[in-house]
Amino acid sequence: MNQSIPTTKTNEARGRLIDAAVAETVEVGYGAASAEGIIRRAGSSRSSFEAQFADKQAAVEAAYQCRFEHYLGGLLRACEAQSGWPLKVKVGIGVTLDMAAASPIDAQFLVVETMAVGDDFLQLVLDSRDRLGRLLIGGRTGTPHGAELPGITESVLVAGIAGVIAAQLRAGESKHLPAVAPQLVELTLTPYLGREKAAEVARRPRPRVDGQ
Repeated sequence: MNQSIPTTKTNEARGRLIDAAVAETVEVGYGAASAEGIIRRAGSSRSSFEAQFADKQAAVEAAYQCRFEHYLGGLLRACEAQSGWPLKVKVGIGVTLDMAAASPIDAQFLVVETMAVGDDFLQLVLDSRDRLGRLLIGGRTGTPHGAELPGITESVLVAGIAGVIAAQLRAGESKHLPAVAPQLVELTLTPYLGREKAAEVARRPRPRVDGQ
């Protein structure tokens, strides 16, 4: 039992530093953010910070990975419960917008602030978007037009959704994000299903997701 205490304390310290890295980056921007600011926000020490991260960028990168994996886990759980690909897309978009509205600071960190960090970090962001794009590839089989679509379709759709979220966040309108779900569902499904069927799916009530 005593052996678990340092691990628990270390995890708690890391969690506070990650929370602080998110808050620091969103509030002052990555360029003005500093290790000292992260440490101060976390109520931590320089030695504790250096035990976890090499520098500011390493802390922000760890924060991005943590927040993205948390989001992706919730997204996958919500989608797995749905019977068909169109409903998985509908639920996935709805959950994404709900999470952004509920945690606008985390959403801004993921889709706005970290795009300005640098080339190495940008690749991390693009890789995470590729992972989301691959979730849409199921639409290429079993839908009327999926097999005909250009190879970049999924990347464009993910980038478009991220752009809409970013614009709403910048405008301070995060609470209105869930209201645009039907439009984004229709936009996302139209290339695969055709406009009429995509609009019909978008109009349906969203299936209930456990925990909501």
